[in-house]
Parts: sequence; structure tokens; C-alpha cells
Amino acid sequence: MQKPTTPQSERITPKARRWARLLTIAAIVIFAGAVLTLLPRGYSRDLSQIGKGVNAVVQIHDHNQVSSQQLMDALNKLRGDYEGRVIFLVADIYTPEGKEFAAAHGTESAALVFFASNGEKLTMLHGLQDKDTIRKNIDQAFHY
Repeated sequence: MQKPTTPQSERITPKARRWARLLTIAAIVIFAGAVLTLLPRGYSRDLSQIGKGVNAVVQIHDHNQVSSQQLMDALNKLRGDYEGRVIFLVADIYTPEGKEFAAAHGTESAALVFFASNGEKLTMLHGLQDKDTIRKNIDQAFHY
């Protein structure tokens, strides 16, 4: 007489199940951490600051697009040089406000929009730019 076979799922020990759960939780935590590192740091999303007496640069940002992230990295390298003179804002296209802002300015992502202190739109840069090009455009737009 042949012994009945048990399915593989019934042969997994409680210890193996515990390890599987721990590994699943660890993978979720690592994934969540990776997503958080993609979020913009130190940028306000409050677009109502435009026209409130300080020059503004708004990045239309898509965290799923490499060129948009690279543009933010380039902007990060020089924005400290303009502290107190320029506010740097983000219009995240995955929020209703950001999507509306991008549509109003005729672009989808990876763009910089420059505003005078009175809210007047001065210029716009599309696509990936290096920090020297961004600096040149900031200096020209705001007469620095």
C-alpha cells in the first residue's frame, strides 16, 4: 500500500512560514523606503506662494520620470546659492494642483517655470538641464 502524499504547502514548517512573513515584511519596508527617497526634499508644494513678493522657480515634477528626477538633482546643487532671494516650489503632476499647473503652462513634467515676485511668468525651461544652464537662466530671469 502506497503512502498518501501531502501537498507541498502542507509540508512547510511553522518556522519556514515565519521566515517567509519576515522576508515579505522586510521587502515591503525596503520598497516603501525606496519610494520615500524619490520624494522631493525641502520643496514646498504650496503654489499659492507665487506672486507673494519673492521670485519663484517651480519645477513641474514627475517622480516616475528619470529626467524629472535628474532636473531636481541639478536644481538641488544650486538652490542654496539663492536662499532668501528665490523660493523653489514643486508642482507634482500626481496631485490635482500640480497636474492643473502643468496643463496651464503647456507641459507635463521635467520643466522649470520662473515667476517674478509679483507673479508674472518670466520664462520656462523644458527638459533636463545642467546646473550651469539653470543658474544662467535664474540669473537672467531675475537680473542677478
